[in-house]
Amino acid sequence: MNETKLIEEFWKDCERANFSKEATVLFFHLLYLQRQNKETEIYLHPAALLSKVIGFAQAAVNTASEELQKRGYIEYQAAKGERTSGIYRFVKTGTKVVESKQSASK
Repeated sequence: MNETKLIEEFWKDCERANFSKEATVLFFHLLYLQRQNKETEIYLHPAALLSKVIGFAQAAVNTASEELQKRGYIEYQAAKGERTSGIYRFVKTGTKVVESKQSASK
């Protein structure tokens, strides 16, 4: 599915049941990064998104990630073990979006 159709589907889905503001911001930020980098894999550190949106907490980003996954837009794997970042992939576009790994010493 191309980006325009994906966005149209997102807004139609939002008319049926609103997305949270955090999920909406995350969805469009991931699309923006995909368009900007023109690559299938995009690395996104959680702080990169949080620094753009005042008032978001890390928990809100995780909840937004889970919301987008439940509604079929992305696949999301939460951080675990030594991997301190989540992994994203757009389901409908086949584009992978990956948060960069933080160093274990931080």
